[in-house]
Amino acid sequence: MVEPQVHDKVMATSEAVKKFVSDGEQVCIGNFLQSSPFALIHEIIRQKKKNLILWSTSLIEEADLLIAGGCLKRIVTAFSFRAGGTNYGNEFERALKEKRVEVEDYSNYSVLAMLMAGAMGQTFMQIPIGLKYSDVFRKRSFMGENKFKEMECPFTGKKVLLVPAANPDVAIVHVQRVDVEGNAQLWGALGTAKWASLACKKIIVSAEEIVDHEIIERSPHHTIIPSFRVNAVVLEPWGAHPAEVHGYYDMDFFFRGMIGAMNWSHESIRHFLFEWVYNLEGRQEYIAHYIERFGKIYLERLKAKPYYSVPVNYGSSFRKHMQSEDLE
Repeated sequence: MVEPQVHDKVMATSEAVKKFVSDGEQVCIGNFLQSSPFALIHEIIRQKKKNLILWSTSLIEEADLLIAGGCLKRIVTAFSFRAGGTNYGNEFERALKEKRVEVEDYSNYSVLAMLMAGAMGQTFMQIPIGLKYSDVFRKRSFMGENKFKEMECPFTGKKVLLVPAANPDVAIVHVQRVDVEGNAQLWGALGTAKWASLACKKIIVSAEEIVDHEIIERSPHHTIIPSFRVNAVVLEPWGAHPAEVHGYYDMDFFFRGMIGAMNWSHESIRHFLFEWVYNLEGRQEYIAHYIERFGKIYLERLKAKPYYSVPVNYGSSFRKHMQSEDLE
């Protein structure tokens, strides 16, 4: 593992959030349900960022925590696990009914399509026409008439449905490993991490490990974000807890159940924030508090057992083209 101070992109979580996340910006959670960047999310809450617009294809408790922390103004998403249903059973639902937050509801693919278009420098992306016949199309919030557009296909003459490109201000993403330059590698269930990150103007990467560049070179197929796009690299073991990270640890169902139970009232979810976010300086204190509360044995049980994939062969002759002996 590389020492974190060897490159100017490598910094503490607190510094990365302070430097690259500003009030009123559009923040995109790169990960899709797995490897969620909770260390970065907690730091955004800890620093009391305000009036953020959150982009995420799907959410579990990320939005609930950010809303309870007073960080969000608007949300663009396709799904949030609103435990407790419509009877004020979660902070997301309470905020909607109390008009503390606005939400624009899309399908999973349409959110991805907007981010893909943004990443590729396009201005829009075509999506399946079937969405036109749903409430997702008919009901609109702050996106208004720009939520969807229709046009005539220049090739077939048929009507097609379009979504606008999205280029949020900053992506927060958690991966298994990264080098000091910012070449970020993720494997397992990738979700929308690649396109969600590349669509954004700034990218903060947190990782379980910082590794030598040679390791990155030996498995280039795992690199989802190239170094030249990354603004900050953060070393954060257990940085996705309570979500899972393939090869490192499982989802913590017990802890997530506790969050769900505390999410039944605004007061109790705020109590969670004070205990697990505001009163702790960072992830190391978070893990130390976890061990103090529940015991190290439970944390150890979450650690993944090795299950390696089969290596691929990137070999060649390693000769330069047009060497003299090739011409004889």
